[in-house]
Amino acid sequence: MNRRLLVRTVKKGDVMLKRTNETQPLRVLIVEDSEDDTLLVADQLELDGGRPVEWQRVETEQALTDALQQHWDIVLSDYTMPHLSGMRALEVVRQHDLDLPFIFVSGTIGENTAVKAMKSGAQDYVMKDNLSRLMPAVERELEEAQQRRERRQTEQRLRKLSLVVEQAADSVLITDPNGFIEYVNPAFERMTGYSRAEAVDGKPSLIKSGRHDQAFYHGIWETVTKGDIFRGTLINRKKNGELFYEEKVITPLKDEQGHVTHLVSTGRDITERVKAEEARAQLAAILEATTDLVAIFDLDGCLNYLNHAGYRLLGLDPAVDLSKFCLKELFPERIKQQLQSEAWPIAYRTGSWSGETALRRMDEIEVPVSQVLLVHRDAAGEVEYLSTIARDISERKRFEAELQHQATHDILTGLPNRILLMDRLGAEMERARHANNFVAVLFLDMDNFKRINDSMGHAIGDALLQQIAGRLQAALRPNDTIARYGGDEFAIIAGDLTRSESVLAVLRKIYAVFERPMSLGLQEAYITFCTGIAIYPHDGANVEDLLRNAGTAMYRAVGAGHNQYRFYAPDMNARSHELLTLETDLRLAFKRNEFIVYYQPKAELSTGRIVAVEGLIRWQHPQRGLVSPAGFVSMLEESGLIISVGEWILSQACAEFREMAFQGMRISVNVSASQFNDPELLHKVSHIMRQENMPPDALELEVTENIVMQDPAAAADTLRKLQALGIRIAIDDFGTGYSSLSYLKRFPLDAIKIDQSFVRDLILDANDAAIVEASITLGKKLGLEVVAEGVETKEQFEFLRSHGCDLAQGYFVSRPLSKSELIDLLREQAGK
Repeated sequence: MNRRLLVRTVKKGDVMLKRTNETQPLRVLIVEDSEDDTLLVADQLELDGGRPVEWQRVETEQALTDALQQHWDIVLSDYTMPHLSGMRALEVVRQHDLDLPFIFVSGTIGENTAVKAMKSGAQDYVMKDNLSRLMPAVERELEEAQQRRERRQTEQRLRKLSLVVEQAADSVLITDPNGFIEYVNPAFERMTGYSRAEAVDGKPSLIKSGRHDQAFYHGIWETVTKGDIFRGTLINRKKNGELFYEEKVITPLKDEQGHVTHLVSTGRDITERVKAEEARAQLAAILEATTDLVAIFDLDGCLNYLNHAGYRLLGLDPAVDLSKFCLKELFPERIKQQLQSEAWPIAYRTGSWSGETALRRMDEIEVPVSQVLLVHRDAAGEVEYLSTIARDISERKRFEAELQHQATHDILTGLPNRILLMDRLGAEMERARHANNFVAVLFLDMDNFKRINDSMGHAIGDALLQQIAGRLQAALRPNDTIARYGGDEFAIIAGDLTRSESVLAVLRKIYAVFERPMSLGLQEAYITFCTGIAIYPHDGANVEDLLRNAGTAMYRAVGAGHNQYRFYAPDMNARSHELLTLETDLRLAFKRNEFIVYYQPKAELSTGRIVAVEGLIRWQHPQRGLVSPAGFVSMLEESGLIISVGEWILSQACAEFREMAFQGMRISVNVSASQFNDPELLHKVSHIMRQENMPPDALELEVTENIVMQDPAAAADTLRKLQALGIRIAIDDFGTGYSSLSYLKRFPLDAIKIDQSFVRDLILDANDAAIVEASITLGKKLGLEVVAEGVETKEQFEFLRSHGCDLAQGYFVSRPLSKSELIDLLREQAGK
């Protein structure tokens, strides 16, 4: 292989020649049966062309077809060949590419044949004996082929552009520089109603509507004639006189010198869009002007739109980001539940829902509204968005409430009237029936009201009735109903009574508030009542019967004289007299120091030794002797004496315990519900412990399950503070309350006391035995000391010991003892 300016590679059959040169090679496909002639042609091209040549020789139609799959700059073909004629080669090439240059290089082609070949698509022919004109012919055909390709591409582009313009949805109008129309497309014809023939040679003014002044059109003309593009919206008129809005762009076309040669105007009919925007603007104006809240929500319930009234109603800053607010921020919790469970399901099913709800302002104030919810669907029936309209009905609600109040309340005193009294009594009786409680109705008839009214005037009488209403309201519980029944008669409904005798506490409160005189202008007077009492369910099963019987009892009281009360049931009168006497005696007993403390020992089950005692109250009555707590403790609770007496018991027990000075012992004292809820409890206990110098863990307070479970969180806080004072905490009557173990484990406890109702029959009753055993196991798991109450037999004692109970309390260990008896017992134990 020789290396000159070229490197030649020769292969039998198909021959490829490559020149090593940095310029782009000329790629030549040679159709020739003679290999020598091929080399001559290739050498001539290389010598005359001045650039590398890559070539391939073929001599059959199949080889030609295969070779045409590659890129070639030109095809050179002999005319006469044994396997493939030159004319067939030309036909194959033209079928492949109309623009690929094709030159015959032949030694036998005549002039007539050459003309025929040229007509068939060959670009030229060169005789083999005159190859000097081969390269000029090739270069000329390469240039002309490039021009043919560019011309064909331009024609194709123009054809496409013409189709685009003709088929465009937007109108196209082309004018000369003077504004005369040269072309309009079919879209223009459809939009304006003018045909192409009617528009061409005319001016665009044929669609002027007269809705724009001359200055407007002059501005457009100035813009485009200086070569700038105009964009704007015009109101034009169709051939039939109908106005339409056209969104128009006018673009100047310039020649190479920058002169405007044509103006191309494209337009789009936006009449429907403009009308829709105008309708939306009108709707928006209406929505913004309305006094009702109008809001649009997405499918997640978050705001997309809120009108001015909505911002004002909700108290929202207009600059706030609406998307941050969803349904849950705009409605109170109960309304959200109503919307989710009732309103939205109906709206999704039927398209709308209406009703009364309430919105929640940003300042947490609730606003009652009349609301409509709407579900909006697209053409396919899918929910697209949600909306609501809400009207503030606060004034209406206030007016309705005022009317309702006037219909159900006494105008003079503001108290419920007879109608509301009957309604509330019915509700209280129904609640009592479910809770197995009692309801009391008290009828109060003022003594000597007629005399006061007649002597001092109706104004003083009315003022007196108002004062009486105020005192009654201040005396009784918030859930009690006080009504003016008529004239100088008042009625009271007292519910949630666990015992029928509990009504006496209500009666005492009424008496107490009228111990002070009433102001009658410049004078004062003491007011008394005659009271009739009926109790559900004993004295009537329905509202009418209960009220009638309370009235009957009141007339009996009136007949008995001033400041009397009577129960409808005769036996209750005797019982109430007895209870009121008991309360009086208890108050005197406290003042006369008739209460004493007895102590019941607690024994350690593992050793049988007494390690603790419980302080118990006893009443040393001057006539009746020692009174058991069962006869008076409940009255201490009802009368409110329990707080003072309970404090005395705690102080007395600690003082006597300190006097006995038994090392390692501890004393426990019961705390009532009233004491536990006393805000001064911690202060009182702390003062007593300091005063009596009680050692840590020597004092234990016993609290029942029911007390701590009334408000577990507050109870836990109180217990922790008591424990911080060095006081042990025990849960009394364990198993009889309604404690939740999940709360019980969180209380700071030291001990649990198994109620005696489970201990009493544990030897005979497998269920009681199981409860006791489970209680012991639970206490141990919680790390608590376990005390069993009411242990009265050796069998019970042994059962408890065998199951790991810590302490036993009951008559088997010891009955409650006086201080001196306890000292003797402990000394006897110490001497053993």
